[in-house]
Parts: sequence; C-alpha cells; structure tokens
Amino acid sequence: MGNQDTLEDVFVAVIRPKNQVSLSSKEYRAKAYEILLIEVPLEGKEKKRKKVLLATKIQSGVDKARSILDYVDETTKPISNNQGFIGKRVVLMKKFPLDGDNEGREASLFVVPVSVKDNSKPIYSAGSPTFYCFQDIMRVCSETSTHFCSVTSKMLLALDKWLAEQHTVPHAIPALFRPAPVERVKTNVSNPAYSSEGKLSDEGLHMGYTALEIKSKMMSLEKADMCILNPLYGSDLQYTNRVDKVIINPYFGLGAPDYSKIQIPKREKWQHGVLLLLLLLLLLLLLSSTKPYEKVRIYRMDGSYRSVELKHGNNTTVQQIMEGMRLSQETQQYFTIWICSENLNLQLKPYHKPLQHLRIWTEIVTDLTVLDPQRENPQLFLRRDVRLPLEVEKKVEDPLSILILFDEARHCLLKGFFPSPDSKLITLASLLLQIIYGNYESKKHKQGFLNEENLKSIVPISKVKSKAYHWTNRILHEYKALSTSEGVSKEMHHLQRLFLQNCWDIPTYGAAFFTGQVYTKASASNHKVIRVYVGVNTKGLHLMNMETKVLLISLEYGTFMWQLGHADQYFQIHSVENKMNFIVHTKQAGLIVKLLMKLSGQMTASDKGLSDKYAYG
Repeated sequence: MGNQDTLEDVFVAVIRPKNQVSLSSKEYRAKAYEILLIEVPLEGKEKKRKKVLLATKIQSGVDKARSILDYVDETTKPISNNQGFIGKRVVLMKKFPLDGDNEGREASLFVVPVSVKDNSKPIYSAGSPTFYCFQDIMRVCSETSTHFCSVTSKMLLALDKWLAEQHTVPHAIPALFRPAPVERVKTNVSNPAYSSEGKLSDEGLHMGYTALEIKSKMMSLEKADMCILNPLYGSDLQYTNRVDKVIINPYFGLGAPDYSKIQIPKREKWQHGVLLLLLLLLLLLLLSSTKPYEKVRIYRMDGSYRSVELKHGNNTTVQQIMEGMRLSQETQQYFTIWICSENLNLQLKPYHKPLQHLRIWTEIVTDLTVLDPQRENPQLFLRRDVRLPLEVEKKVEDPLSILILFDEARHCLLKGFFPSPDSKLITLASLLLQIIYGNYESKKHKQGFLNEENLKSIVPISKVKSKAYHWTNRILHEYKALSTSEGVSKEMHHLQRLFLQNCWDIPTYGAAFFTGQVYTKASASNHKVIRVYVGVNTKGLHLMNMETKVLLISLEYGTFMWQLGHADQYFQIHSVENKMNFIVHTKQAGLIVKLLMKLSGQMTASDKGLSDKYAYG
C-alpha cells in the first residue's frame, strides 16, 4: 500500500438521476437524484447503524481519477450482478477538515456521476452500498444528526448546495452526466496500409498485405455494410498526361496597357448603391443616439407618479428602476416596485423586468385568477416591501419614507383592509381630519361638515353607510381634542407618523393580499361559498370576508401549520391552538405558501434556489 504519509483520504459521492428529464430541468430538486451510501455499525452498538459516504485512501502521485473510478466499479459489483457502475468522470468538489484521530488532516470529496437509474430490480447485499433518494437523506441530515457520521453530514450538506448552484449554470448538469469520451468512441480501426513500415499491428498485419486483403480485414473489424475501394489502387495502369482544358491569356505579349484609355467608374457608383444604404444606416444611428430614453410611470398610492427613464428598454429591471427613482439608499430599503390591477397585486423581485410583466399581464391574470383579464389594467406602483420587519419600520425617521408609508396605510384603511374596533377607526379618522384640514375651527367644522363625500376620505368604505353617520360627533370631538392638545406636534410628518403608530397594532398592517374561496357547511345537504381576502405579513396569516371586510381568522406564526395542495390549486391550514382545519381554494396558493415560508423563516436553501415565475419568494 505504501507509506501512510503518502496516502490521501478520499470520500466519493456517487450520484445518479432518477430519470433523463431531470437533467434538462433548470430547477434543482433533491428528489430527482439518488446517492450511494453504505451502512456501518456504531462503535460499541452493533444493532445501531449509521450511513457514510464511500471512502478510500489513494497513493499520492498516481492518477486519482482512474483510481477512484476503479474503486467505485469494484465497490458496486455486489449490487449490480458483478457488473459494477462505470463513472462518467471524477469531479473534485471541496476539501473538508477531519476530526477525531485525524484532526489536522483534510479529506477531499469527489463527485462521480453515473448513468440514469434503470428499471431493473435493485440487488441487496449485506455490507455493500445502496442507492438512497437524496431528498429523503437531506430531510434527516444535519451536522449533529445521529444517522450519519459528522464528516459525512457536512459533505452531504455541501453537496446539496453545490448541486443547487450547478442547476443555475447553463449546461452544467447535462455536461456533468454526459458520457465519458471513451464511451463516445464505439470502435477504432487503423488502416495498416498507413502504419509505419515494418511495424506489426495487434493482429499481425504488415505492409506486405494486398489492398484486397486489407479490405477484407477492415470489413471484418468494422462489420461494414458497404466498402468502396478505389479500383486504381494497387493496379498496374499507367497515368496519362492528357490536358483536360487550356486557358490562354489574350493579353500575353501585347505589352503594357494604356491606362489613360481605361475608364474607371466613380467610387460612389461601385457596389450598386451600397453607399446610400450606409448613409441611411448612419442617419438611423444618429437619430437613435439623440433620441431620449423611453419612460415609464411609477405611481404612489396617493395618485402621484414619477416618470423613470428606461435606459435598458424592455430589459430594465426593478433594481434599475428603483435607482432611477432618485430615492436615498435608506428610503430604497423600505420600498419596492409592485404591479397592480383592480383585483391582483404582485410585488416584483429586484431582477424582474416590469415591462415584460406589463406585456404578459393578461396571461398572469389568467394563470392566477378566474377574472376576465381584459378588465384588469396593470400599473406600476412604489409600495412598502411586504418583507419589511415592523421593528425596522418603527425606527424610520425620514419624512419622505414616512409620507409614502402613510399614503399606503391610508389607502388600505379606506379600502377596508384594516379591520379594527370602532374606537380605533374613529381615532384614525380624527387624525386624518387634522392632516387634511389642519386645526379644528368651530365655525367651519360643524355637524354638517362631515357629509358622505368627506366621510369617504377618512372612514373605510365599508363603514360609510353602516356606521359612519353615528360616529360624526365622536370623530369631531376627538378631532377637536387633538387640535387643542399641546402635547401633540402639528408638523405634518409627526402627524403622519402618529397615524402609522395607530396602524401598527392592526393585524393586517403591511400584508400582501390574495383572493380565494372557503367552503363552509351551510346545512347537511349543501355548502356555502365565502369569497375571502388572504393577507400574509410578518405577523402571520389573516382571512377577511371579501364583501363585508370582516376579519374572519387571524393566526400568528407558530400557532398554525400549512400544506400546499395538488397542482397549487389550494392550501390547507391547521390551527394548533383551537384545533381548526380549513382549506382555501385559490390559483394563488403557490405564491401564498412561498410567502408564508419566507416571512416565517422556514425557507430552506433548496427552496431559495427555485425560480419563481411571478413574485415574492
């Protein structure tokens, strides 16, 4: 074996895809792969076993790739009818520090891809390695797991991350599992007629063989269907010097030509008018270079907008638009670009291209709703980032950031997305009166001042006709008390911040809203359909009746569990506290569950690698 100091510790991860389709997928799924592991007994506990990667020692200075492939072939013979698994190649992934008796040394992890899983029944052999579903292994794998030795756990976690990264690189996975070069050469036949003189081939052919004998030998080796032989090869026929064609230079012997008599056309007339086309092209380039950039309107929730130049045209990203908004770095971190129509609102990712979303909005509406896409007119908005923690928002002091947050909060309040007790709504209404109309004036702000039109600007639309007229005295009373209070600053951004402070404890504040349906049992024979808004924020999940705007359920993270249904058409909620189960049917179930995972901190590394077609994540 050689000196122990010259032996290198090597771990081998033998992986194979379950089917050919998974190689062409741009999304990484651990369940698409299988990995070869071997079970060994725990020290002192023969009945308990743990799984480890294949491991061996290799002599330094030898061909590592060949040694590893031979080791894999020999190790897998018991589980493959003594055939062994032929690795396609050997890829060094990473080196890992060893612990225990080998502390201070490093071991290399090599990845060996093998052929796609076939339909043959697996052979079990005691003490031999076995293929396991990679997803099942990763579910129980951690650095402290008792199911694996510590170095195997670290290597499996690194391998999972490495495979996810490879899926993001174009053509990386197909190249990893591509047949080895030696597999792509089916056979090799050398024509002995061209071998060096006197050198014998494997079969003993030599230069003395005739063309016919060489032909027979090559046909037997290649199993050719047809062989075309030059009939003149090896014959005694003499070549002929007969001329096929004679070309005579008519100017030969006439002396130097008189160039003054030769009429050369003007350069502008050459190439059949290409100069005109070139001039037109230059003119178009000049016009395009002086043409101003196309602009797009980014609206705020108060109806105002800013036109932003699209320096990259249709390929301009959300990140580039945010930079074009001329907001400070502090302000940019609180907001992002949303694409919104009447009944669908989506927060875009930094790398999304909003103009492309605007162009395919009818397709998006069809995919995510049952609405008529022709009635949904999309626009781009600057809105609060749904991922913004409330603790961070409470520290915001910038007046512009407070104004944008206030405008969005007021919009949500008036649309009925902030279900609250009457006392809270009356307080918010009095604050809006102070912000809109300034200090209270007894002559101006009388009982009839709060008509239906004015109430619509301070009270949720769902309350205007049902309760608002009974609140007018209480609203005016709080408005008067607020105006005369010396402890409250009357500066606009202080009042706007005070409005936000009163909104922070509302369960649905800062939520992204989706639409869906819940079926309840109206009687023993039929079911009642309730259309709902599904709100998701950093606090939890909230269901609102779409018609009455009444808050039906509000669940904080940690008190409930969720599960995505078949084909992303619904999701199920199980409340741990009150043991309540219900199903929400919606085409937006995939977006809702992904946002729940992200805001609750349950998003795993493999989940983050998944591309999301529309938003959030």
